[in-house]
Amino acid sequence: MLTFPEHRRSPPALHQIRPGMGASSSVVLRLETRCQDAGVKMTDLRRVLLHGILEAGPGATAVEIWNTLGTMTGGHAPSQGSIQRNLNLLVERGILRRDVLPDRLWHYRVAPERKAALAITFVDAGTGRKMACNAPEVATLLRRVAAEHGLAVQGASITVTSSVGHDVDVR
Repeated sequence: MLTFPEHRRSPPALHQIRPGMGASSSVVLRLETRCQDAGVKMTDLRRVLLHGILEAGPGATAVEIWNTLGTMTGGHAPSQGSIQRNLNLLVERGILRRDVLPDRLWHYRVAPERKAALAITFVDAGTGRKMACNAPEVATLLRRVAAEHGLAVQGASITVTSSVGHDVDVR
């Protein structure tokens, strides 16, 4: 009976990328900086994944990124599960954008950089008066919900009504 020794797969490292393959180091460095600014710890796997995402091109699926990584590393690509977990993290943090096309597959691309703070405005339904909302948790929530649908929030207006005279239970 054949036996296979149990061993852990060593994590991918940048030196495993074959010469002439991989994305531009300056572009990868800019993405690494965006990741760190978004609170994503940069590991060797994530650095190699960034190369694979850029090399696969915009609109690539997770399997296409995995195949690209396999070609780049001479067949030593990380597992598809590791890739998907990290893609989900990068989407959640606004580094990548995920689109669902008619083929019902997720397609990934680098999200545009945020140029300015998200402008959120409350509009009073009764008077039309506008009030700025400076709550970062509201902006974070809107960005996450939009990212789940493959969108990016540029600005938001929320119509509100006065709570005076309404039964509002605040705890």
